[in-house]
Formats: sequence, C-alpha cells, structure tokens
Amino acid sequence: ARRDPRPGLTRIVVTVPPRWSLVALTLTLGTAAASAEPPRPAGFTLTAGAGANVDTGFVELQVGRRFTCARHFELYLDYSYDRPISTFSFQTLGLGARTHLARRGRVELFHQALASFAVSSSGTGPVQGRTLGERVLGGFFTQGVGVATTFDRQWSVALVASTGYPVWLRPELTVQRTF
Repeated sequence: ARRDPRPGLTRIVVTVPPRWSLVALTLTLGTAAASAEPPRPAGFTLTAGAGANVDTGFVELQVGRRFTCARHFELYLDYSYDRPISTFSFQTLGLGARTHLARRGRVELFHQALASFAVSSSGTGPVQGRTLGERVLGGFFTQGVGVATTFDRQWSVALVASTGYPVWLRPELTVQRTF
C-alpha cells in the first residue's frame, strides 16, 4: 500500500504479472457473465418427453419440484407408456431425482436417476385378460446424463441418454415448464 498525498487516504495498488493478466480478465468476464444470467426458478415442474427403449418408442410425463434452498436438486414422479419390447406394451410409475451439476449461460448439465415399477398390458389378440400377477414386470431402474437449454426462465428443452436395468440405452427428448 502506498500513502496518498491527500490526508487520510490510502491507495492500494495490485500489480498483476503480464502472463496472469489474461487469466484475470477471463475470470472477471466469466464471473460477470455467470452472474448476469438469472438462476432457474424454484417451483413445481411439468415435463413431457419421448424417446426409445433400445429400438421401441415410449412417451413420458413427469411432475416434480425444484427446491428454493437447493435449486440444483429436483425430485419428480415419472409415468411412461412404452411400446412392446417383446410381446406386450407396458407402463412404468416411479420416483426420480435430477441433480443439476453445472450451468453455463442457458445450458445446464444434469444427472438423473429413476426407480420405477413396470406393469404390462392385459393382452391383445389370442392372449387377453391376463391377471395382475401375470402382468407385473417388476423394477425398472435407469440413470443417465442430460443437457438442458433454457429458453426463458420457465421453459427448457433437454436431451438425455440413460441406461439401466432392464434397458440398455434409453435416449429421450424432453420439454419442461417450471411454475
């Protein structure tokens, strides 16, 4: 610190070596850009999506909650209708969690995990009227990563790639609205 000639004032001078000035400038601009982007709002979420279980299609609907005290975390209930992988179409109902790992501008990277229960249809054609015991398929577990792009503070679109049991690969495209 150097003493300013004016009484009672002290001037602090920070000297940055030339090789570090680019790093300092990048950090300053990056911090300013990150703070200029408003965070995604907390609240209830409604998500609709479609994708593929290996090579057969599915559609899904999720109702979730993104918390005020932890905006990076979201719990959701998931329902999906899946076309037949083998003989019968099936439906899943479960509980999932999404953790938003990183954000750069309007793009977020996240991890999601889902534990659900699957029940097949009662049958078609020569096989009809199966009992519930014959229709229960059991647990359905997936986890994966995704990238979401926010269009405004309430709407986003995401691409997700999941894998798990009994699914090998489950890519999907989703649209989410936060209330």
